[in-house]
Amino acid sequence: MPANVTPEFNRKYRELQDARTTAQKIRILKELIPLAPKHKGGENLRAQLKRKLARLSDRQESEKRAKKGTSQKGIKKIAPLIVIIGPPNSGKTTLFKHFTGEGEPAEHPFSTQEPRTAVGKYGDARIQFIDCPSFDFGYANNADVVLLTVPDAELQKKFKSKPVIIAEGREPEKILHEAWKRFGLMRVYTEDGDEPMLLRKDATVRDAAKDIHKSFVAGFEWARVKRAGKVYRVGIDFPLRDGDVVWIKSR
Repeated sequence: MPANVTPEFNRKYRELQDARTTAQKIRILKELIPLAPKHKGGENLRAQLKRKLARLSDRQESEKRAKKGTSQKGIKKIAPLIVIIGPPNSGKTTLFKHFTGEGEPAEHPFSTQEPRTAVGKYGDARIQFIDCPSFDFGYANNADVVLLTVPDAELQKKFKSKPVIIAEGREPEKILHEAWKRFGLMRVYTEDGDEPMLLRKDATVRDAAKDIHKSFVAGFEWARVKRAGKVYRVGIDFPLRDGDVVWIKSR
């Protein structure tokens, strides 16, 4: 910065450094640019400030589009949900692509302007992922697990009521394994099903019957459970385990 800037410029520049929101920074920059010195060094300074203003204006427009999209479209929860959050250029989209095969990471910040969702797999269990913009963490409020790209005390405090996993320095497979444990779920299969039912770890045959169709509970007679190569004829309150295969006899 040129040494001979005015005291008024210095005061306004300090305001810019203290500003927190994009709108505040844009307002202050518009007031600051005319105060830059008129000599050659001042021209370079004005050019830098104008470039900064242009970047902030682009960011503000992205924020508006993302907020508009969030309120209008929404994202329906269709499976256990992991929401990926973190600061700009911290690897959110790289993780999203690894888990779902979708999305294209970019080198420049704020490349993710709207939240996007896709489904990945843990074994044969479906898991839903959301890749959030760096300025919009709203979808994490509905997450079963929040995946934070790097340690961030403010975000950890914000979502302290949720299971939070820090991704930095960890292999994606280990992250996914921990997320599965945090869900507190188990996989229970039907004999003719294409994918497992995802039930609580304390689930019984009653829960499986209800998941298939509520009429299976009302008309329940008995169930067959295949487990570790053995077959059991059981009642409706029989506790299930991960990997069980269930067949239900119902009136």
